Amino acid sequence: MKKLYALLVILIIAYIGVNVAADNLHLNDSNATDTAKGKGETAVNASLPSLDSFNKTQINDTTVSYTDPSYNMTIYVNKLDNNSIPLSDIVNGLNKGDYTSNQTITENGATTYFLYNEGPDSYNADIYFNKNKQNYLIKGTNITYENSDYFISHCKSIISSMGPDDSSSGISRW
Repeated sequence: MKKLYALLVILIIAYIGVNVAADNLHLNDSNATDTAKGKGETAVNASLPSLDSFNKTQINDTTVSYTDPSYNMTIYVNKLDNNSIPLSDIVNGLNKGDYTSNQTITENGATTYFLYNEGPDSYNADIYFNKNKQNYLIKGTNITYENSDYFISHCKSIISSMGPDDSSSGISRW
């Protein structure tokens, strides 16, 4: 019987050793990670690019922030968990009174909704898009009008960097 216990212990240790060596068992990391990347990055962080002049920070499993201190600008990218709902339904379900204007464009194959809440000196933006069957929201707050092109061009870079869209959603403007 002692031989069976010893064999069981040896097999367990071998199993753990093989999984740790293959980076499939994270004994020291309690966060959900994208093991295919092997870098301890969550899937949302690994799928997003680095941007020139921006510091990229993982906020949680679904949100990454980009901060450019020279422009006092932060862009948040949030991976939405409601992929079963068409993006057009999400956008159409928003309170339109929260936004002063909207715009819909196609960016690298993805229909993208730009929703703005404009003030006298700055605006807030919510940008909804779907890439590779995943819904995302990009948020920017207190974007000055003089920095608007800088903000929009970097948001478009984030969307474009995620590769071509492999889903056809049939989304239309509201």
